[in-house]
Amino acid sequence: DDLSFQLRLESKCIRAGTEDRAVRSGPYNDFCTFVMPQKGTFRLKLGIMTALIVAPVVPEDQSCQALQHGFDLKNKQMVWPEFLFEPKAPVSKESLTNIEEVLALAYVAVGNKATTETFLLLSISTLRRAGGWRGDVFVVTDRAECIPPSATPVVVPPAPAGSNTTAEKKYGKHFKQRLLQILPVAPHHRYVLYMDMDIFIGSAVGPFLLKAVNDFEASKAAIALLREGTGINGQNDFRRRLRLYHGGMFLVSRGVSSLACLQHWSVWYMSELGADQPQLTKSVKAGACNVSFLEQNSYAQPTNVSAGTYWTFNHFTRTGRMAGQHGLLNEHFSLAGEVLLGLDRELAKCWWNVSSPLCEA
Repeated sequence: DDLSFQLRLESKCIRAGTEDRAVRSGPYNDFCTFVMPQKGTFRLKLGIMTALIVAPVVPEDQSCQALQHGFDLKNKQMVWPEFLFEPKAPVSKESLTNIEEVLALAYVAVGNKATTETFLLLSISTLRRAGGWRGDVFVVTDRAECIPPSATPVVVPPAPAGSNTTAEKKYGKHFKQRLLQILPVAPHHRYVLYMDMDIFIGSAVGPFLLKAVNDFEASKAAIALLREGTGINGQNDFRRRLRLYHGGMFLVSRGVSSLACLQHWSVWYMSELGADQPQLTKSVKAGACNVSFLEQNSYAQPTNVSAGTYWTFNHFTRTGRMAGQHGLLNEHFSLAGEVLLGLDRELAKCWWNVSSPLCEA
């Protein structure tokens, strides 16, 4: 392997010392302090660091406006719910459904920003709780200590020294095309579903995945994809343009056709392209990837119009919707925090602006 991967599956704990709380010093005068639960697993007591708010400094006369947009500039103590840190519940092989036995889910969280934000932690939590998923979940990462105990970290080298933000992001993305080579999947795992870390689950995933696998086999597909820009469920409407394919969620098998498809897609990494999606469309059009389609109606990209309504897969795009596109405001994120993510009201006000309680930036 040209990257000389040394896959390490052992989980690491952050040594939190004797303090139960911490306040970040620095340029922020206004912040929230987060306190970890006092009760929990041994791992929880050893491994969980407090996460600190990054609420912007706002002049006194703008405090009401800031509060309306989800920021509480007073010092508040908030407790992260214990369910976020629960290990994967022990499940006997006999009690797993067929789809849970033959399919593994995978995320990629590589780079300081990707690992220290809360998206991954919350996505996996919704997958387990709302999605009802009891099967294996792998996370390709360069920081195993940032991965919740309900998932298995698959450790890869960090981005090369001196990489800028763009290069680091590109380095992380290229592991999507290497999943079949680096995941420590068991012999009974025949399929892998990749999902971006900013997708939150709103209902049971089993029926969606079962249909996805059945359609995949019926089509003799190499990859199962969502269409991009259909205009369905708040998605961008690109229907007047050339057909595009969405790279934020896909299903592949461990067969040779999927391996060849991912290999063809991976050539984008050595090009000047900053995103992998254009090459995915080229690979499909070139005939390198025979496609079956994932159920489009189960996937949504939230807008201000759909706020409060959630589908099975809800893609709160970190660089788009979470940056205020499509009319989304902090009040919409707060609502999602309570209804979709299961957070209390105070934590729901700023979950997208805090660091993961599992690791430090």
